[in-house]
Amino acid sequence: MSKSPRRARFVSAAAAALVAIALAACSGSGATAKAPSTEPAGPFVLKVAYGSNYVFDTTGLTQKWWQQVAAEFKASHPKATVQFIPIPGSYNDIVTKLSLLYRSASTAPDVAEIPTGQIGLWAQAGYLLPLNTYLKSASWWGRFPKVIQSEGTFSGTVYAVDQGENDSALLYNKQMFATAGIPLPWQPKTWQDIITAAERIKAKLPGVTPLWLNSGTGSGANGLLQGINNFIVGSKTPTIYDTGTGKFVVDSPGIRAALSLYSQAFAHGLVADTSALFSPNAVTTPLTWFQQAKLAIAVGSNYYGGNWTKAISAPYWPQAPEVMGEAVIPTEAGGGVASTLGGWDFAIAAHSPVAKAAFDFISLAENQQNSIDAANWAGWVPPDRDYWILPAYTDFAPPYNAFFARITPFATLTPSNSAYSVWVQGMGEATGAIAQNPRTSVSQAVAILRNYVTGQLGADRVEVLR
Repeated sequence: MSKSPRRARFVSAAAAALVAIALAACSGSGATAKAPSTEPAGPFVLKVAYGSNYVFDTTGLTQKWWQQVAAEFKASHPKATVQFIPIPGSYNDIVTKLSLLYRSASTAPDVAEIPTGQIGLWAQAGYLLPLNTYLKSASWWGRFPKVIQSEGTFSGTVYAVDQGENDSALLYNKQMFATAGIPLPWQPKTWQDIITAAERIKAKLPGVTPLWLNSGTGSGANGLLQGINNFIVGSKTPTIYDTGTGKFVVDSPGIRAALSLYSQAFAHGLVADTSALFSPNAVTTPLTWFQQAKLAIAVGSNYYGGNWTKAISAPYWPQAPEVMGEAVIPTEAGGGVASTLGGWDFAIAAHSPVAKAAFDFISLAENQQNSIDAANWAGWVPPDRDYWILPAYTDFAPPYNAFFARITPFATLTPSNSAYSVWVQGMGEATGAIAQNPRTSVSQAVAILRNYVTGQLGADRVEVLR
């Protein structure tokens, strides 16, 4: 199976999320479990679940990574047997399978690789073990930036720790910019600077798509992670989910500003057509379009650079470092960093009989070699900031790995909430309406978002910011 479809690694269709919600509601979560301080004295089995052909770039790299962590674990825990539970298929398949496994303590994996967006749901359902006790003595935890530590933290309790992150920025073709007379290196100071550059590309390079803006519902949450959410979180009212009220924002000056940017881009004919944007694999299309000199600018992700390396080859493009530049997405106010953040995490089952050993396994997975290998082989920024400057990471996909690592501490986390997929669908329909009909007004697009989310969640779960 080719790697490109698996790059949509945060796609979360509403149907799959609703299955998970229903399963969680039926779970009868019970009291919060406590972290055992010891492991069994005799032989024991450690069950480890992971996405077998979706999360990492290839199945071969997937197997290689998990086996090397298991080998280290067995060397330090000779009485242990690691029983892998590989989960094939898409993001939705992984979420559904784990939801089923978690319903019973007898089938719940001791260690699981889980997506950021599900942590809150599964923690609330009582599926995940609080990790605070173990983390007190974990040397690597203190090197995680606060934004990454908070990824799996709810009300002061940590339920999951990060395996690797994706964040977003602007990627652009330096040769096209030079031809269009745009000064290099390019760093837009405002959102309007992005539009202006795209308009100049359109005028000077006919036949080239000036700007890639993920739109519509085809790429689910990943389309928003690498699309409009970057502008919302970079706006003057950046809230998507209000943790204080427990409500989703369906209208705000920030949402309107982001939709206005989309409206301008589509009205001026600066963006790809809907046949490309509405594809389930839309978030990977820029990788080949850039190589084919068909695209000038994209709101994209940190995994682009790794895809172009010989080690991953999806596609292999040795000229990429000379051709492609990178720039921070500015905030609405000008300057700053506007970027989203989401990834995959490790969690321990709430009632795991070998929880102490499970945490030992996770600690090995977080060591320097394993963390950097995972980042390189899955297209992530490693969570440990000490690894961001090491050649093993920066030299794998220069200059992109180092660049995206630098902006990670300033990125904004994807909401981890059971109903986030509903908001995702609503916003996807809003941007999709603009893409299909650029005459769609911002107010009409906001109404699409508001009506969909309110209809699905109820008026008591949404709010409007002024």
